[in-house]
Amino acid sequence: MKFHPSTVAVGLLLALVGVATHAEPASPAFPGNEAVRLVSGKTVVEAPPLTAASQRYVKGGAKLPPPSATGEVFMIESQHGLMECRGTYLSESGCVPSSLGTTKRPRLWTVKLGGVWQHCDSRATSRKCEPAAAGAPGAMGTVE
Repeated sequence: MKFHPSTVAVGLLLALVGVATHAEPASPAFPGNEAVRLVSGKTVVEAPPLTAASQRYVKGGAKLPPPSATGEVFMIESQHGLMECRGTYLSESGCVPSSLGTTKRPRLWTVKLGGVWQHCDSRATSRKCEPAAAGAPGAMGTVE
């Protein structure tokens, strides 16, 4: 069976559109997040460090459950994309792929700004951030 050149061109065009719509964004989800860098054409993501309390929890063998369906989450960028985490750090059991844009819920952002890891209540320029070394913030994140 022979295909007409215009049919082949349309097929290739549709395939390219499909690939482009499923591609991950090249920039961080949180503007200015220094943990996400482009190195030699590849996205490299630095994971946030564990606080002393988190280290004790992890070293004790504890595992975080996944976030609840409607509760507050920590948004953390990883090599696998943007994640919603129950805790302030990346965890296989306590993080799930982001539902940002499809589900509204309180979100705190764990990001690196000015060389310091921070928890921010919003991606807006008027955000409030606290050093991550101080532990989990008491305030809820912005619903987005």
